This record gives sequence, structure tokens and C-alpha cells, in this order.
Amino acid sequence: MKTSLRDKIDNFFYNGIVRPIIFTSRLGRKTMFGYANSGINFDHIYGNKAKGYTRFGKIIDKILLRLPACKATQNRKEKIITILNKEIQKNISLNKKTRIVDIASGPARYLVDLIAQDMTNNIEALCFDIDMHSLDYGKKIAGDKPILYKKSDVLKIGGHHKFFSKKKDWKPNVIIASGFFEYINDETSVAILKNILDFLEKDGFLLLITQKDSPNRKLIEHVGITNDKKKWVLFYRDQKIVEGWLTKLGYQNVVSEIDPWNMYVFYEGRKYFCE
Repeated sequence: MKTSLRDKIDNFFYNGIVRPIIFTSRLGRKTMFGYANSGINFDHIYGNKAKGYTRFGKIIDKILLRLPACKATQNRKEKIITILNKEIQKNISLNKKTRIVDIASGPARYLVDLIAQDMTNNIEALCFDIDMHSLDYGKKIAGDKPILYKKSDVLKIGGHHKFFSKKKDWKPNVIIASGFFEYINDETSVAILKNILDFLEKDGFLLLITQKDSPNRKLIEHVGITNDKKKWVLFYRDQKIVEGWLTKLGYQNVVSEIDPWNMYVFYEGRKYFCE
């Protein structure tokens, strides 16, 4: 396929100018060298503390952390905490323990920040991810909080997780999926959402976050490299499409809300029927 003039200009700008500039920043270098989609990288965005490999790099990192996409990601963490805290408080009022499963969790910083000392007897969290580096970091920052990190391929959520649930006599009443579905196609997404519904306890709660767009989409796609060495190109979906999936699969009381950056969509749904 013939390369257009616009593509040539973009390639020169991002490869010849942008990449060398951001190379010495912590976020820039990690994003360029295969950590674009890693939980460790997102934890750095959540922390919002600039780091660099030089003084100049630290300045560039500060600029990157102020990009709209990073601001939206920082807001995502706070929004997750707010939504989950509401569910936890409701369960506490009903004298129920909240059992959380986080799929493709990374270090799950939002859970670490959410669980206060006075909540530790009311919550148990199980975090699944395939990246041991992110899981090990999660264990470090979680300390003695009731969060268990387990290596698992969440693309295969279903049999393995149900077996674990039966073996431990433990079933989640909250499942969170954030920063995951934008990496998988429609068919796989629907299959996983079905398996999540099966995995949930009756009256269980799903919190799903997807991306509708990104204010820094062109930058992300030109410089970002994922852990499987591919360009950081995501599946962006209109919220009506995802709402339709959830409703058709049997989730009830489905609601959605998009953030002020028109980037992340937050979906809530419940499993009310008996198995």
C-alpha cells in the first residue's frame, strides 16, 4: 500500500522528533519499550509523580503525565474507588463480606488504596493477571491487606477460575475488569463477559471499564509498544455496543457513564437470577 504524504509527515514527526524527546522520561521510555499496556506503567500514571533518566527526562515525564489521556486514567482510578466503595458499604450494611475478583488486574493500585484498615475484615480480593512482574509489585504495595495475587490467563476465564472457586469454597460478588477489553476483539469480549456472569455470585456486581476514544490516540499508536511487541492500537467501542452485549447476555440494571475526556466508559451491571 502506498504511503500518503500525511503518513510520511506523521512518521517523521513521531519517530524523528517525539520519540527522541520522550526517550529520557520514565513514562515515555517504558511506553516505547514494550511496557505500554503493563500494570506497572499504569501505576506510574496513577501515582502522577514525574521520573526521568535525566533532569530533562523528568521534565518531559511531568508533561506526559499532564496529557489528557493520563488525566483521564488518573480519574479512572478515583472513579473505580468511588464505585467500589459504594458497593462495599452497601454490603457492610447487609452484614455481607465483599469478595472481589479483578481480571487483568496488574498491581490493582485502586484496590490497595481503597482498602482502609477498618475494612480489612469486610473485604477479600483476588487479582488475576498473566504478568508476574505486575503481580509481584502488587504484593509489595498491598502489604498485609487482604489481596491475593494469582497468575492466570484471563482470556481463558471460566473453567480454571470456577475450579478455584469450588476448591476454595469462594465465589466473587464483585468482578472488576478495567484496561482489558480494549485489547481483545468483539467475539472474545462477549465470550469473556458471559464467563464472568457465570462466575459471579447471585446478586453479584460487575464493574466494567472500556475505552470509547483517546484524546492522545495518535501519540499512543505511534510510540506505544505492548508487551507482545505490537503497536499500541486499541479497540475503541461506542457505549451502546457494550451496553447491548451486557443486556443480551443477561446482566440487569445496566448503566453506563463516560468520563469528561470522552475516553473511558464505566459500566455497572448485576446478576439477579438464580443459576
